[in-house]
Amino acid sequence: MSQVNELRSSDRFSAVEPLAGGFGAASVAILNLASRGVQIEHTQPLRLALNGRLWFRRGDVAVSVQGRVVWSHLSKTADASGKLLYHSGIHVPEEAGDLADAIAALAQHGLIQKDGDSLDRKRATAEEKEHQRQARPVVKFVRIGHDVDSDTALLIMQARDRLRANPAEAVKWYNRAKFSIIDSGTPVSTDQLRHREETLAVWEYLERTIDLAIIERVFARGR
Repeated sequence: MSQVNELRSSDRFSAVEPLAGGFGAASVAILNLASRGVQIEHTQPLRLALNGRLWFRRGDVAVSVQGRVVWSHLSKTADASGKLLYHSGIHVPEEAGDLADAIAALAQHGLIQKDGDSLDRKRATAEEKEHQRQARPVVKFVRIGHDVDSDTALLIMQARDRLRANPAEAVKWYNRAKFSIIDSGTPVSTDQLRHREETLAVWEYLERTIDLAIIERVFARGR
C-alpha cells in the first residue's frame, strides 16, 4: 500500500512509449503525467484556456478527466517523419482519483517511469532565470500585490506572446473585444488601461474569463 501511496504523489512520470488518447476533439499522445496534469503532443494547435475532456487508455487502464490548456508551443525538433508537433500542458483543476490510480497502475506495469530529474531541471531553470534577472539593469517597480495565481499568470503571458507573434490575430481579437463591449452595453472602463489594446486582445482571446485588472497586473509584473 505504501508503494501505491508513493505513486499517487505529485511526482511526474514519463511514458516509456507515448500513450494514445484525446483532448476534446483532438487526438493526442501523452508524454508525461502527474496527479494534477499531463503533457501532451498533438498535430493541431490548441487554444490557451481551452477546457476539455482528457482521456487515454492502455490495456485495462483507462482515464477520463476534465482538463484545461495552460501552456502550448510548437516543438523545436521534428519527429521521425519530419513534422513539427505541438506540446501542451493540460492542468487537472482538482485531484483526480482516476488519474492517480492510473499512474500507479501504469508505473507498476512498467509503462511509465518516475522522472527523477524533473525537480533538478526546474531548479536549474529557476537558477538560470535568477542569474539573468540579476544581470539586467536594476529597475524599480510599483508593488502590485501577489493575488494572481501562477496558472492564471502563465495563461495570460502565453496568450500575450502568441498574439505578439501574430499581429493580425491580435488586431482581430482587439476589435472583437471592442465591438463586443459596445454591443453588450455592459459598462466596461478601458480608459485607465495602460496596455489597452494588448489587454483587451488577451481578454477576448481568453473568452473574457479573466478580469481586465488581473491581466494588467500580470503585464506589469512580467515586464
